[in-house]
Amino acid sequence: MMHFAWPLMFFCLPLPWVIDRLAKRQSQPAVAVKVPFFAEIKALSRRSEMPRGRKAGMMWLLWGLLVCAAARPQIPDGMQEYAVPARDIVLALDISRSMTLPDAGGESRLDAVKSVAADFVGQRKNDRIGIVLFAEQANLYMPLTLDGDGLRDMLGGVRAGWLGSLTAVGDAVGLALRYLENSGAKHKIVILLTDGASNAGNIAPADAVAAARGRGVTLYTIGFGSPDDPDGGADADFLQQAAERTGGLFFMARDGAELARAYETISRNEPMSDAPVYLIRQKELYPWPLSAFALIVSAAVFARVRQRWKFRKGAE
Repeated sequence: MMHFAWPLMFFCLPLPWVIDRLAKRQSQPAVAVKVPFFAEIKALSRRSEMPRGRKAGMMWLLWGLLVCAAARPQIPDGMQEYAVPARDIVLALDISRSMTLPDAGGESRLDAVKSVAADFVGQRKNDRIGIVLFAEQANLYMPLTLDGDGLRDMLGGVRAGWLGSLTAVGDAVGLALRYLENSGAKHKIVILLTDGASNAGNIAPADAVAAARGRGVTLYTIGFGSPDDPDGGADADFLQQAAERTGGLFFMARDGAELARAYETISRNEPMSDAPVYLIRQKELYPWPLSAFALIVSAAVFARVRQRWKFRKGAE
């Protein structure tokens, strides 16, 4: 059965009449200009114009078609099943220059991270996932979305060194928290991955962890890289405390295999929502009245142009 998504638009139907009445109240008396050949002009105009009643009816028809299109007529178009996202997950990924080191099982650290993160995204079918990249500063790279293919494509384009060489862990967590403020999901999660200790940024890592705990956001932390890292590697003590204080888990991973196991453990700890929700799809019908409006206007313009062309040709 047809219905209208915005039925209140029909209150606009009398608008032209109201405007016309107001304009007539405020109109000034017309100034007459005497023309000696007025009768001839009047005769020609009567020939070219349609009757007043027909013209008014045509204008009301056009206005009615526009209002009908604006009210968005719809008809049901079958059922659609989907799952309500129960979790919003932000992947906070370190892309400092040290992530280019080729000590992750024969590939660079960042390449291993991108591969495992892409697999993780592909498994989380019913969760919204976003990406925050950080080094000397933190930037939102991908907003929360259910588009897993788009997320994997964006991950493939990430390059180490975009944001500098240092590591702003506090800023990364703070940006993820700020972005999750407007989330309506029941569970809010940040998966923080870094290969170094925090040595940059405006937000102290401890303050960011306290904020996450206060807002009910779970932090899963992953320290990535070789234990023989000449730069010291990730701050395992801080990462473990951050996870424990917010109800998450802490992992240390040296290569892609260990990193994959870490993400698998996170997935098991955060089961996906599979409660089906049924939505009745609606087929939009507004193109029909809109097309009728365009067709009538086009025909009227064509008839007017043709009439003027005939008039000019006859005058010659």
